[in-house]
Amino acid sequence: MARRFLPLSVFTFAALPLSLAATARAQYYAAEPPPLGAPWYEALEFSAFADAYASVNYNFPKPQDDANGFRAYDTDNGFALAWVGLDVGYEPDPVGGTLSLRFGPTAETIGASCLSADTACDGERGLDVVKQAFVSFQPFGAGSRLTLDFGKFDTIYGAEVAESQHNFNYTRGLLYWLGQPLFHTGLRLGFEIVPELSATALVVNGYNNSVDNNVGKSFGLQLAYAPSDRYALYFGWLGGPEQDDTALVECGAGTSYSAEQGACVPDAAAPDAALYRIDRGGANELEAFRHLLDLVVVYSPIDVLGLQLNADYGTEGVRGASGVEHQSFYGVMLAARLELTDVWAVAGRGEYYADPDGRTTGFSDTSLASGTLTLEALPTENLVLRLEQRADFVIDSEAERDGAATTELFGKDLRDGASQQHTTTLGVVVRTN
Repeated sequence: MARRFLPLSVFTFAALPLSLAATARAQYYAAEPPPLGAPWYEALEFSAFADAYASVNYNFPKPQDDANGFRAYDTDNGFALAWVGLDVGYEPDPVGGTLSLRFGPTAETIGASCLSADTACDGERGLDVVKQAFVSFQPFGAGSRLTLDFGKFDTIYGAEVAESQHNFNYTRGLLYWLGQPLFHTGLRLGFEIVPELSATALVVNGYNNSVDNNVGKSFGLQLAYAPSDRYALYFGWLGGPEQDDTALVECGAGTSYSAEQGACVPDAAAPDAALYRIDRGGANELEAFRHLLDLVVVYSPIDVLGLQLNADYGTEGVRGASGVEHQSFYGVMLAARLELTDVWAVAGRGEYYADPDGRTTGFSDTSLASGTLTLEALPTENLVLRLEQRADFVIDSEAERDGAATTELFGKDLRDGASQQHTTTLGVVVRTN
């Protein structure tokens, strides 16, 4: 069986079985404090893993790299390395910290996931290898109800995480990839109200960036309720400005940018083309905020069965010629995992995702569906094997191909498109104890 680590997040309940704990956004793993008088380094907890996969897309898109549409990390076909990782954790007593290093294509994808077109993402700043790096402080001593984290940390929203070995399935779903943030940079406060009820508050830069793309900050709150060791409910909200508050405008030779006219105007003193940074205006106003509501329910009716429900609704105000237009996106995911024996397990996941305004998919009036079936084998506690069959479908879309409306958003062969995508994936994860 997979080793159980003890996350220090107040949202992770040590009594929950693996099927429940996998759904919590565990932020780091740390050992128990050393006995009095023991060296400090004995409290460090190290873990490492390597994740690789082989994938076949039956549309046989060309080229093979970045060919699987609307996928998070398993985008290539043939044999591929996802990433390798190293985690170091030190439990706060009262000060501790976490460092999570990642190397490989998945780390690069996460590092390029910011929402800005004007500000450099983490990958462009050399921060894609640093998945998490934060200091933890328990002001009332080790084991107290209040924990403060400051730095870069994984998001608290959603049922799935970036590390495949902590999920029910190998591939990450539509809701995880299209509708939810991946990480934040800022301040996180966790507080245990009563043993059954905990809360976390965030003040962060926003979605997936270590350097903010606007002067505003995003705020978040999540409540976690676990009345028993078989049931837990998480409800969260995240809101704040996510759009660039500046933009680059290129003016051709013989022109320059006029702030009064909001356009490039003739200018004999500007013989060469140039880029001008302008104030977009309104990006930090309340009506332009992006809001996300996130619900996660996990239930384990028996020890060998875990169930997950994750639902999201998001909306954002986008300024246009006629004023601010509120664009929305939403989706739902239902998953289950059944342990057949100590070695074998089977898991399934079904999803629906809608993006009426094309805010997250890039295609207006688009809705997607996905179904995943996973067979898992744990021949040793250090090796995770998952054979997965997945089907993705475009239900509706206003995308155009050759001037006509089409739902063929998936690649097929070299130039054709398809409205369906069927893949077989073998995921292999080697991990430390």
